[in-house]
Amino acid sequence: MSLPISPAYRIVGTAGHIDHGKSALVRALTGVDPDRLQEERERGITIDLGFADTTLGELRVGFIDVPGHERFVKNMLAGVGGIDAVLLVVAADESIMPQTREHFAICRLLGIEHGVVAITKCDLVDEELLELVELEVREFLADSPLRDAAVVRTSAREGTGLDELRAALHDCLLHTPERPAEQIARLPIDRVFTVRGFGTVVTGTLLSGSLAAGEAVDVLPAGLRTSIRGIQVHGEPAESVRAGQRAALNLQGVQVEQLGRGDVVSNPDTLAVSYLLDARLEVLPDAEPIRHLQRVRFHHGAAEILGRVAVLRGDEIAPGASGFVQLRLESPYPAAPGDRFIVRRYSPLVTLGGGVVLDPAPRKHRPRRFDTALLRRLVTADAAERVAVWTAEAGLAGLDLETVRKRLACSGVAAHEAMLLAQERGQVTLLATSPPSSVPAAAFERLTAALEAALADYHARYPLRPGAPLAELHGGCGVRVPARIVQAALLRLERDGRIRSEGEAFALPTHVAHMTPELARLGERLLHLFEQAGLAAPPPASLIAQLGAEEGERAREVYHFLLRQGELVRIRDDLVLHADVLAKLLDNFGRRFPRGQTFSVGEFKEWAEITRKHAIPLLEYLDGRRITRRVGDARERI
Repeated sequence: MSLPISPAYRIVGTAGHIDHGKSALVRALTGVDPDRLQEERERGITIDLGFADTTLGELRVGFIDVPGHERFVKNMLAGVGGIDAVLLVVAADESIMPQTREHFAICRLLGIEHGVVAITKCDLVDEELLELVELEVREFLADSPLRDAAVVRTSAREGTGLDELRAALHDCLLHTPERPAEQIARLPIDRVFTVRGFGTVVTGTLLSGSLAAGEAVDVLPAGLRTSIRGIQVHGEPAESVRAGQRAALNLQGVQVEQLGRGDVVSNPDTLAVSYLLDARLEVLPDAEPIRHLQRVRFHHGAAEILGRVAVLRGDEIAPGASGFVQLRLESPYPAAPGDRFIVRRYSPLVTLGGGVVLDPAPRKHRPRRFDTALLRRLVTADAAERVAVWTAEAGLAGLDLETVRKRLACSGVAAHEAMLLAQERGQVTLLATSPPSSVPAAAFERLTAALEAALADYHARYPLRPGAPLAELHGGCGVRVPARIVQAALLRLERDGRIRSEGEAFALPTHVAHMTPELARLGERLLHLFEQAGLAAPPPASLIAQLGAEEGERAREVYHFLLRQGELVRIRDDLVLHADVLAKLLDNFGRRFPRGQTFSVGEFKEWAEITRKHAIPLLEYLDGRRITRRVGDARERI
């Protein structure tokens, strides 16, 4: 027995002037009244978003009915962001009206390329007027993606043309692509309410990804972490919801007052939340210019946020033109690359234009000085190209995997694949930081060359040292780079055999710590002082000082070299012996104190002819070498 195939889901949004019959048409198509508010039913106009759904062949279709009045365009915008196709409604007795034009302009700016036109109220006009209206509609759509859209004559009151409209919608929706279920989940909230016995419920259209009951989610931009208690998809209980479906989510442990229209439900820690958005903005031909730093209303998903438009080239964007901008929002928002948005005038409320998000979390730019060539590359960029552009902008500060993941709005695996592809293209170099980071490939080569040069300079200045510590190289490579990037670059150089590590230091492969003739003479003098001092040597600093103040730094370098070479032996910090002096002590000690013999500290210091000050550290040294062991206040030869 074969399992039933689950239906494909599509969302249709209405658009059109007030009183052109959008709600009546949705009611006639679905049998559901989308006007859910009492005020809407009493006044006979749609004020807020309405929802209904039906089945068209193998498709389950949800309708979002939007208000047509100019005062409620913000509500219309909250509904059309997640639709797959538009049902453009034009009344036969009025034809194209102002809100028809504004709604359709919004749909164009949002990139909605599929739709059907319904000419309503056809029972109120004669055939000649119907033909004229249809001609006007065709002319209106001529330069748009809907130029070949079906135009259906209807009458919701008489039922005329409804079957033809259903068929046209079905055919249109079959050609709309499915939304990406494999991406991260994003559900813009368009309604928030309480259900007695269940708690807080939010509704919206899932733009991408999938969500399941019991799953943890974030509500952004507030960053609330919650979980899904239950799900309804198109009004029916479900275990999960996938991209393209309308859903109601019952959220655990959050109050209605904490949420609002425009918030976004997403998988945890997957989206960047920012006050800044880089974008390409198009101004409508019949709108006013958008001036630099003009205050606007930014509409994205179901959100409306006040902000300013920083024009990155020139002082304004003219009507019908487009340009690169940085949107500076007054509240943070979680967008993603490729998202469409609308900007409207702050007051009076008029749609000015719209555009595409290029970077959802950029740095703040300085207009007129920012290189818009980087943004131009983002217009058609794939994920790897975005990584390359953002890495170029970050420079040697690097771009880590977590930042890439959130700016791309994708999984960690997808982000890492994008970084690897950018590296394969020769655009970036991946470094083994934690998390992994990318730096510009050319800049990385300059950094490695600078590090090798810094090492060569260090070896020249300190020939006695086996290598340079990270801190010295970080300060000496001549560029401002985070220490983690320098360390990762050094590890890469070591892996490639261009340098080697010496403990916690680094050296060029050809470097060998060595004495110059001048330093060798200084070393001989220093060794002679330690040899003369015998077992009762004073602190090393005092012996070094005997070489003269002018030799101070070089003498200390020689001293540490002799320690590393084993010609001097550190007993403890304030007691260092000449290796031959210590060897003679050990040789004589073995003859004087046979194995198993016990002796006191006094006996030892009397035999060695030293004071207790030197005897105690020497005995502790012997204990550490397991030549002796302490037995009470005495020592036993092992």
